[in-house]
Amino acid sequence: MKSQRLQRLQKQSDRVKKETIDTSADPGLCISPAETLPTSSPLAITLMMGCGFAGLGLRYLVREHATDDAIQFLIPWYAFARDHGIAALAEPFTNYTPVYSYLLLIAARFDWLGQPLSLVKMISAIFELGCAIVVAQMVWRATKIPLRACLAFCAVWLAPTVIFNGALWGQADSIWTFFTLVALALFMRDRNGIAPFAMSFSVKAQGVFLGPFVLGMILRRRIHLAWLATVPGIYLVLAVPVLVAGRSLASVFAVYLDQAHTFNRLTMNAANIWVLAGAMPYAMGVAIGMVLAATSGLALSILIARSQRTGPEFILLAACVSLMLMPYLLPKMHERYFYAFELASIALACLNPRYLPFAVIAQVDGVLSYLVFESGIVLGVLPAALCNSLLVYYLVLDLWRGERGFRFPRLAWLGFIASTAGLFSYLVFEGPGWDISPVYLLATGLVTAAALRLLTDSQRTPISGQEAGTPGVAEALST
Repeated sequence: MKSQRLQRLQKQSDRVKKETIDTSADPGLCISPAETLPTSSPLAITLMMGCGFAGLGLRYLVREHATDDAIQFLIPWYAFARDHGIAALAEPFTNYTPVYSYLLLIAARFDWLGQPLSLVKMISAIFELGCAIVVAQMVWRATKIPLRACLAFCAVWLAPTVIFNGALWGQADSIWTFFTLVALALFMRDRNGIAPFAMSFSVKAQGVFLGPFVLGMILRRRIHLAWLATVPGIYLVLAVPVLVAGRSLASVFAVYLDQAHTFNRLTMNAANIWVLAGAMPYAMGVAIGMVLAATSGLALSILIARSQRTGPEFILLAACVSLMLMPYLLPKMHERYFYAFELASIALACLNPRYLPFAVIAQVDGVLSYLVFESGIVLGVLPAALCNSLLVYYLVLDLWRGERGFRFPRLAWLGFIASTAGLFSYLVFEGPGWDISPVYLLATGLVTAAALRLLTDSQRTPISGQEAGTPGVAEALST
């Protein structure tokens, strides 16, 4: 009888542990989901609905904003799909994979709803909403805290880089990122996410940025390597309609090869290492970049496979490193290719406030990069590249060491906000051009130094609870 009673008590204790979740970087501060649901749900729902309508309104206001890419490519692609219907599938009328052609055909069915560009942007908006929902679900499943999940949804739906990418430019990065996030969400639930990863790659080649993470999870969980066959397999299955329509097999499988030869520059406004090595010859830079990315990706896969850390936060952190490291090291990258990292870092920040500076700095760097194509303001790429270098260093360091300390350094945040505002003001005032003045160098140095100070101060172990700021932030996010 006594042993049975002890067993029942042990089972009850295990059940309580499973229902208790970590709410902050401080392992000692935990909260039960049942304690947060009644008081947090109404506020979370209200905030989510408000942000949802605000995002829709913002997208409506900029629906007619057209870039050169939209005029030269997106609108003619849509018009071709609308005018030719299903017969358009026989022609490579876009330089994207067949999936995007299918989406254009679907959008063309609603041609009566608005202008062509608005309907193209609607495709992006639908997947942006999907990204926001997936990120919110990630946070909810990991924390069971409604307010954190709501903040994750709002942060993604209203993120400046998301607005730039889809609402202003009509780009398709939300599509492949959606499937990337779905793959990541499955891995965080100890499930196999290779199929949505393959789907991401079938939409755009940038889906491969998650490749080192996926390989690491395959080795870590001893998933059969045959699962990698789903990558070309899903691409082939999705290509069946265009092949049946009469398009050649060579043109379908040469999409990514053709894209690789479109531009001959080491960086297409991406704030990565090639901004700092712009004088290197093109051919040499491409070779070095490919080797560097492959070597670093393999090292990351091995690190993930051998790490003793577990849990959703570790999985998400490892994925963020992969999504950041690849576009940072690879040549020929566009400014848009950090998109998946920018959204994944928001989820990571909602899981652990330690990573809030990473998500904020990623947005600032993204906007600085987008301004090059949007307004011709090229001088923002250098400070963005320097700050991205700091993000890469500290992300890899965190993954390697497994540190969890967190502070909320008010002075460091004020310094970063003030220096960033000063840099943006200077860039807008100066406008397009390459005028590297002492004021610009000072502003760049201040932003980089402020970002470094913010990252280092945020990750120091708190000396005492309220003085360090940890409980205040944790309590705010757990209600």
